[in-house]
Amino acid sequence: MGSSIGVGLIGLGTVGSGVVRLLRDAPAAMQRRQHLDLQLRRIAVADPAKKRAVDVAADLLTANAMDVVDDPDVQLVVELSGAAGAREWIAAGLERGKDVVTANKAVLAQHGEELFGLALANGVDLMFEASVAGGIPIIRSLRSGLVANEVESLYGILNGTTNYILTRMTRREGGYREILADAQEKGFAEPDPSMDVSGMDAAQKLAILCRIAFHTTGTGEDVYCEGIEQVDTLDIEYARELGFTIKLLAIAKRGPGGVQARVHPAMLPSESLLANIHDEFNAIEVVGSSVGTQVFSGRGAGQMPTASAVVADMVELAERKISGAGSAGGDMILDDGAASLADMSELEIRYYLRLLVEDRPGVLESITHIVAQGDISIASVIQKERDLQGGTVPLIIVTHEARERSMRQAVAAMNELDGVHEEVTVIRMEKL
Repeated sequence: MGSSIGVGLIGLGTVGSGVVRLLRDAPAAMQRRQHLDLQLRRIAVADPAKKRAVDVAADLLTANAMDVVDDPDVQLVVELSGAAGAREWIAAGLERGKDVVTANKAVLAQHGEELFGLALANGVDLMFEASVAGGIPIIRSLRSGLVANEVESLYGILNGTTNYILTRMTRREGGYREILADAQEKGFAEPDPSMDVSGMDAAQKLAILCRIAFHTTGTGEDVYCEGIEQVDTLDIEYARELGFTIKLLAIAKRGPGGVQARVHPAMLPSESLLANIHDEFNAIEVVGSSVGTQVFSGRGAGQMPTASAVVADMVELAERKISGAGSAGGDMILDDGAASLADMSELEIRYYLRLLVEDRPGVLESITHIVAQGDISIASVIQKERDLQGGTVPLIIVTHEARERSMRQAVAAMNELDGVHEEVTVIRMEKL
């Protein structure tokens, strides 16, 4: 048996408990690595007196995360708290020459440049496989397995909560608010689901993937983001008629104006692979210059899938330290090689528009005039049956590719028309 690696754990919640279980009940693949010896030395928790999901010795517990970081017997810090001090604790561990593993996507998306720089400066590593898509090894694949490729595009379903909601809406099991409430009751959605349903959770994850795949320095706030709050069952039904399925999609691809990075509801061809990722599952479709299309799919969250990704990082770091290998984090430092993000307003995309209009002469003519002024080409128009009580009718317009700026201007003008009731619904369409 080789030298043991002292592990300090910050956070003993759902994922932290899963990590402890995996370390104690090491699977055969870990047991075969005879030189590997990971030892829990210190664990920081908010309340050391609280009853735990896993049994740990009381003398390992502390309420102060810096006790973990400063412990001389800890060579590997694992930050799984999600607490406000996470950036400070990760930075402190790196500054003290300790390798760090984290699942904190928000910190990495916002402060990655600083933290990866600290890791390189101190000759240590910051690993983060669990920060995106739980147990799916997408980060390791992009950093190592696809290193000989130039990534051309990346499409992903990166949030299990929104995929669960949209899946059930597509199955005609209810509307958005009804299914969200049920998802919260069953534990598939947080009591405050805003990070998920707004798309920001996926945007933070996409910012991390873009840094690896496209060498961009943008944060989650730099990624164009729309959530699923306004997706209506009507749109899901109309999408079905058109041969499409609505998903919250994270998109990143190269273009003439830089790297596109956007998260929003999108209509996907119903026969496509991503359209058939259901419930809380995640999937990422990557197109590489040499390998072509690669698809990664699995559970994007949950205790054991996420804990599995954390432990995989821990094993890699421990083996690297035991073998005397240096830091491998230089690929995360971009400096002058950083790529810029494209201006969302300049992108050209296909659009689905749903309008509720008065069924009288002149209204459709006014709408098509606005569209023509924006140099937007219409692919099809579908007018539904009249609402006999209100005298209004749903009008569906599908466009060819059009500039985002022009579409926003056209929609704003449509919303001002007397014959248009309610706000125009806009959903982008992707070929895949």
